[in-house]
Amino acid sequence: MRWVVGVDLGGTAIKAAIVSEKGEKKEVTEIPTQAHLGRDYVLEERLLPLIKDLVNRGRGKGMHIEGVGVAVASPLDPWEGVIYHPPNLPGWGVFPILSYLKERLPLPVCIDNDANLFALGEWMWGGGKGETPLLCLTLGTGVGGGIIYQGGTIWHGAHGAGGELGHITIDMEGPLCNCGNRGCLEALASASALERWVREAQEKGRSTLLPTGAKAKEIAQAARQGDPVALEAFQWVGRNLGVGMAALANAFDPRVIVLGGGLSKAGMLLLSPAMSEFRRRALPLQREKVKVHLASLESMGGVLGAALLALGIGVENQTKRGEGGEG
Repeated sequence: MRWVVGVDLGGTAIKAAIVSEKGEKKEVTEIPTQAHLGRDYVLEERLLPLIKDLVNRGRGKGMHIEGVGVAVASPLDPWEGVIYHPPNLPGWGVFPILSYLKERLPLPVCIDNDANLFALGEWMWGGGKGETPLLCLTLGTGVGGGIIYQGGTIWHGAHGAGGELGHITIDMEGPLCNCGNRGCLEALASASALERWVREAQEKGRSTLLPTGAKAKEIAQAARQGDPVALEAFQWVGRNLGVGMAALANAFDPRVIVLGGGLSKAGMLLLSPAMSEFRRRALPLQREKVKVHLASLESMGGVLGAALLALGIGVENQTKRGEGGEG
């Protein structure tokens, strides 16, 4: 049995596990990132000790650990292994994380964007199992995206930055996005967009049981209880999502679109208006043929996708993987 370590490095938590080629998870671990303490602390006191501990635990149980895959919530060059100003890891700047890890771990190491690896995990073991082309949208604070094609390859584009599906423009005069553009899918179909819509409704004097500063989870709960502002907020965000899904389906003609991330847990509150708008706007063939599924791996999608990458699945060219020392 082949075993690897899969890691998901996020701004709030670092998740990791020893994963087999069959998707079996051992030693599942989650620790706070403590990103506010800076890059060196996170790397030296959180990430590296966690990886080394899992490798040692696996070896202690007779597992031959072949490598390490790391999902990073950051724009990055997957071939050179450089991350660029990760929004949830303040102060990291432009950093060669792959070479850093290779120098300190006695195993092959590979990295990729967390949304790409979430998509890869869903393709192999989740809501889009075996389906290509596959588009994956992760709906959280922002909107991440990943594209899987040709039997399980991550589509990176010419410069390694492909798959930024959350930054397609769906409203030229829409709200400002974190990227500096206006009207991105992320600015209109994320948990942040949902919360902003409710906040603006409250500022206009709309009657709602929701507290000031309500989060997406609270808004979903209120919507299920029939709160009109919460219901209208989900209708608005869902329709925006449907517009984006239709544009992506028309452009890429995927077999399946997988929706993941925390906001997707709202289920039909989000999916019903999204699918109505999708069917209204998608071209006839895409409207009929493209399937839309909810993700099934939940918070472990990035870990499992990172493990797949370490197993050599998802990469265009094996020589682009980072090789460490002999383990």
